[in-house]
Amino acid sequence: MIKPKMEDFFKELDPFDMDFSHIGMFDTYFRSIVLHTPPGSVLENMHTRAKVLFHKDTRDVFMPHLSLQYSNLDLSQKRRLMEDIDMDFPLSVRIKTAVLVETNGGPDQWREILRIPFN
Repeated sequence: MIKPKMEDFFKELDPFDMDFSHIGMFDTYFRSIVLHTPPGSVLENMHTRAKVLFHKDTRDVFMPHLSLQYSNLDLSQKRRLMEDIDMDFPLSVRIKTAVLVETNGGPDQWREILRIPFN
């Protein structure tokens, strides 16, 4: 049921540029070191539309980002790693495909379910 809805949702989209404003870190495994998107990103609009399509009413905070590292490193180790990442911001990446990934278990057990090229 999710695959046909995803195909309908994404086949209408054109490729788009995803902008990243800065690098950051969190004290969580899956958001250890990340690239942040500026407010009002394309992903926020897509998220709002997807919540309607998939009938999801959540109060969870949506924080679009690109994870660079999953880890349980302490903050000082993350800071050292971040200092070694040489990127110019803002950074823009062309997004042309959506991928559905089953995330049961750890990252080494994740598997791609569906790949949908944009219009």
